Amino acid sequence: MTGETIRDLLQPLIGKSGLISMVVSRTGPIGLVTTENEKLTGVEVRPDGLVRVERETGWAVIDPGDVVAVVWDSEPKASAVGQFL
Repeated sequence: MTGETIRDLLQPLIGKSGLISMVVSRTGPIGLVTTENEKLTGVEVRPDGLVRVERETGWAVIDPGDVVAVVWDSEPKASAVGQFL
């Protein structure tokens, strides 16, 4: 996946609550929970091609070449089993 694709998928989610999940090759799923107090505040493609995802409480840098899927769930349900694609 490209950094621009990830940015375009995540930008509409800025300020919304939910669960953003990404499936990363050779690693598995990673998730970013966005709540009323921890909203997504920004997404940008850095000059080196990595994607910086910012929340009110911190940030993450992701290699878009390793991302194979992006999922957003506006109403995640807590369960012991978890959510799988």
